[in-house]
Amino acid sequence: MPDDDTVRSQETALAEFTALRAEIMARQNSQQALLSIQLTVAGALFSLALSSPGRATVLLILPLTTVMLAGRHVAHSYACLSIATYIRTELSPRVAGGLGWEEWLRAHREIPRRHRLLSPLFISFPAISALAIVGAFPYLVGLPPSPTSVSYWLGWTIGAALTVSSIRLVQKVRHDSFLWTGPTPEKVLAPEV
Repeated sequence: MPDDDTVRSQETALAEFTALRAEIMARQNSQQALLSIQLTVAGALFSLALSSPGRATVLLILPLTTVMLAGRHVAHSYACLSIATYIRTELSPRVAGGLGWEEWLRAHREIPRRHRLLSPLFISFPAISALAIVGAFPYLVGLPPSPTSVSYWLGWTIGAALTVSSIRLVQKVRHDSFLWTGPTPEKVLAPEV
């Protein structure tokens, strides 16, 4: 029969597991909210831009909002993975028989797809930003040289750089091997090249 310290340690581990799983769920809900915000902002700005040819420059706002929202989304992904690793490596051994949930999830993760560009995460963030940059381009090409057109081109260039940043953010979270297998304490896994 387990002693009182072992029972307390298991109860503490189970309480901590419950709290950490709740944190993961809260973070996943936040990710869903970020996705909703991204789609709402994109829909509103594309609608405004399509309502009149002179409004195409509002699309230059999208790369900025996209990189900010994608950054938060990716941060939540990494936080969830860190929590899951802690549960698997630190909490599970403290409970008789282990917790099993994170091990089961790890064993049943999907295999990385070759067509990562078709990922909903990629389409929802960087692809929308790229579409905005492409959509604003024809309007900007037709502008006569002026200080306003120079500022629009500067905004377009910054938007293109932010689009590349959001692509890299999403690629990093999609390519990190521990997204699929979970990090192990025995070795540090580097991103795929």
